[in-house]
Amino acid sequence: MPNRAEVELLLTMASKDLRALSGMTDPGVFAEEIFGFHAQQAIEKALKAWLAWLDVEYPRTHDLSLLLSLLRERGADTAPFEDLIGVLGLA
Repeated sequence: MPNRAEVELLLTMASKDLRALSGMTDPGVFAEEIFGFHAQQAIEKALKAWLAWLDVEYPRTHDLSLLLSLLRERGADTAPFEDLIGVLGLA
């Protein structure tokens, strides 16, 4: 049974990172790596929420490839998200 509270917390935190991104569109104010950090954090938390929803214990990691692998192992269709690894320069 998924831990609904954990899923909601992770999605709330991901939403905060995503909201922060909307305020970081001026490259003269925010460096690319700061924008990228928050993008990675939003995605990481969303993937962990997905794993928690599937009742999968996930490691304490920032590795999006590993999180996507764990989802695939549980039969989740991660194909639409595989490009995130390359876009964020994590391949």
